[in-house]
Formats: sequence, C-alpha cells, structure tokens
Amino acid sequence: MSADASSASAQLAGGHWSARRPLASGRLLLPLFVLGLFAFNLLLHYPGQMNNDSIGQMEQAATGRYTDWHPPVMAWLWSLLLPIAKGPAPMLVLHLLVYWAGVGLLADGLRRAGHPALAWLVAACGAFPPFLYLNAVITKDAGITAAWMGAVGLVAWWRLQDRRLPLGVVIAAVALLAYGTLVRANAVFAIGALALWAFSVRRQPGAVRLVVASVLCALLALPASAWVNRHVFQAEPTHAVFSLFLFDLNGIAAHRNDPSLLEPRATLTPAELQACYTPYWWDSLSPWGRCGSRVNKPAGDTYVTEPEGIERQWLATIAQNPGAWLAHRLKHFNSSLLFLIPRMHIRFTPEYIADGQWQPSQQVSERQVRWDLLRKNPASWPVVWLVWGAFLAGWLARTPGPFACEGTPGTARRTLALALCLSALAYSGAYLVIGVATDMRYHYWSLLALLLATAVTLPQWWQHLRQRSPLLVAGVAGVVLVTALGTAARLADWRGLF
Repeated sequence: MSADASSASAQLAGGHWSARRPLASGRLLLPLFVLGLFAFNLLLHYPGQMNNDSIGQMEQAATGRYTDWHPPVMAWLWSLLLPIAKGPAPMLVLHLLVYWAGVGLLADGLRRAGHPALAWLVAACGAFPPFLYLNAVITKDAGITAAWMGAVGLVAWWRLQDRRLPLGVVIAAVALLAYGTLVRANAVFAIGALALWAFSVRRQPGAVRLVVASVLCALLALPASAWVNRHVFQAEPTHAVFSLFLFDLNGIAAHRNDPSLLEPRATLTPAELQACYTPYWWDSLSPWGRCGSRVNKPAGDTYVTEPEGIERQWLATIAQNPGAWLAHRLKHFNSSLLFLIPRMHIRFTPEYIADGQWQPSQQVSERQVRWDLLRKNPASWPVVWLVWGAFLAGWLARTPGPFACEGTPGTARRTLALALCLSALAYSGAYLVIGVATDMRYHYWSLLALLLATAVTLPQWWQHLRQRSPLLVAGVAGVVLVTALGTAARLADWRGLF
C-alpha cells in the first residue's frame, strides 16, 4: 500500500477525519484508483446486458421512431451511438464513463478541500457490489444514476473548493440533470433538491428551501417532460400511466373481492381476480403480465386498456375505497423496499421469468432461494437505507454547527449531503403512489445518494453519534429494527403481506 493510501487508512482508523493534508496527497494515486475501478467495472460486464426494456429502446434507436412507454431521450442518445457499434456496448461504456467520472470528481473535490480520507471512502463507495451489478444492465435506472452522479461530482468539485461554477460546467450539469429527469418518470420528484443545491446563488441553501424546491420542480417538471417527449422527440403516446390506473383498480378490486370495480377495463371472475393480483414483482395485467390477455383493449392493442374515462374511474374508485387502495399501495411499497417479505418472494407468483423464459414457480430450487437470500442482504435493502436517510436528513437539517466550524468546505459537504438525502427520499418515496413493479434497480439512485451522503459527512455524524445525538441514535435503532424484522420475515418465509 502506498504512503497516501496508508495515510488515508490511518485517518479513518484514528478518527482524524478533517485533518488537512497537502494538496498533492493522492493527486495521482486517487485518480488511478478510480480509473482502475472503472476498468474493473467495464471488464466485469462488457459488452453489457440487455433486458426487454432495453431491447425495445435499441430497436427504437435503430428506426428513429419513438414511443413514450420508455424514455425517448434514452433511445435518441442510443441512436447517436449505434454507428460506433451495435448492441449494448456503447451505452455501457458511456454509462460507466459518466458514473465513474462523477465519483472521481467528487472524491478529488474532497481531497482538494482537505479531506483525503473521505476522498478514498467516496471512491470506494462507487464500487459498492450492488452498484457494480446494477451497472451491468442497460436500463433507465443505470442511466439516471450515471447522469446524476456525473452532475453531482462535477458541481461538487467546484463547490467543495468554494469556487464559482464556470459557464461550461453549468451547461454540462444542466444537461446531465435534465437527461436524468427525462429518463425516469419519478425523477421529477427528486430533481428539485439537486437543482437548487447545484445552481443556487446562495451557496448553501437551507433545508426548507431544498424541500420547497423539490415540490415546485416536481410540479413544473411533470408537464415539461411530457411536452419534451411529445414535441421534441415526436414520441408516439402510449398512455403508460394507464398501467398504474389499472394496477390500482386491480388491487382495490382484489382487496374488496369485487371484480366489478375493474369493469370495463377487464372482465374477471372472483377466482381469476385473486389469481391475477399480486402486490409484488410487477402488474400482472400489464401487456407482458400473465393476465394481460384478459384486459379489454381497443382495436390494434395500442393502449393498455380502453382509455375512455379511466382517470375518472381511478379517482372515484380510490375515493370510494380508500382503505383498500391504501392496503394495496402499502403492500406493494413494502415489496418494493424488500422489507417484510418471504425468501425470494417472486417464487410465490404463478410464474416467474428466468433467463428470459416464463417458468412455473415450482421449479425454483432451494439453491436459488439461498442465493437470492445472500444477494439481497440487508446492506442492499432499500428500506434500510431510507430509514437511515430520513434520520440523517433530519440531523443534517438541525445540526449546522459542526460543519460551520470548518468554514466553507464543511458547510458545502453538509448541504451536498442534505440535498442527496432529500433527493433519495423523494425518489424512492414516490413509489408509494406510482410503483407498479418490484426490483432493487428502481432504488439505485436512492441507495447511491444516501451512501454518498453518509460518507461525506461521516466525521460529524460519527462524533455526534458517540455523543448520543437523539436523531442519530434513533436512526441506528431504526436500521437495527427493520433489519431484524426483515430477517425474521425471510427466515420464517412469512407471507402475511401477500
């Protein structure tokens, strides 16, 4: 181990988190380390993996004809890369370049601000094993995470040194944040805090301003993103939101055991209704779901279901059955957060997808169940990170003192961490009302943002935790509690919320 790396390790072990080091510390070794992680991540997964979504997007990229079922901006970007090579390789390389550039810039910004130990820690955070796994597949989740990581690293490099953002940096950051917002529907809820942090005239916006910005940006970004998809990319409307309406109607009907609540969208018997509803994995009435053929569609199967009046039916059904809707949404959110679920809970669907093929759930082997239990361990459960992130955000909002005593670099780290926490909580929290599927990749940005927020403020929150800060103690207790409950549910194979 080099002298620089040994020094950083000694800082971490000895608790000298904020001791300033000469600017040259890690000047070459740190970027080489990040470059090595990029190369490892690339070689580990090259040329990249595809799923059904990315296959469809690549086809749109090749034809130049886009729909808004998936983000047209991603297909458009892919179309620019197709002359380089067919398949997933160009997008994989681009995602990883932007992702690791963002990680490297954030780490180097911390080093230049006098925190070499935190710089090495942030670089290591980028290689958190679940992230390396999620980076392998060409998905919009990897796209938003790479773009927003690139923007955060780029802006933080300047902010942490108390330097004004050059015009070129502003343009690049706007482009990265805008791409991430367009590439994921629920990104509109998470962009506000990041945008205010990045572009605020006041270098350190407060917690209230960050929250207000999140709400205002969501209200503005929803129609703006729809306008861009329709008028800039000329995307054919597919009414993807109808999938959410249908999923909620199905959930309410199943909880009330009343198939008529689904009419005229789908015609099911009571037994079929129960067989076709699941709060986990994904919506079984979707075009690719096992009960998709039971949905009444217009001629040509253009839409998810008959569109006329579905918004009014959705709102009216929720208003008349709020308890059933809430039970349905909470069960799905629990599944999405991988909280109180049985082992490998997708095996309790009538069928599941393995290697791209539908297979009976009875064919799941015990080895597959054990491997899933190991792969989806508590360190990768979204519920664990969101519980911790909520308490960390509360502590950051109420405790500016330890950061202010360091001057601008300290307060810059605090504001960055707070913006990351609020963005993550809003991003994943949106799935409470808009989610229709379960997969850890849907929370990729949230997990990365919360891990980085934890890392960049580690000296301060660790010191206050040792001093028994009520919010931080409660946060640790919350993490322990959800981990214990989630582990118990898996060991018992508990299906109480399914």
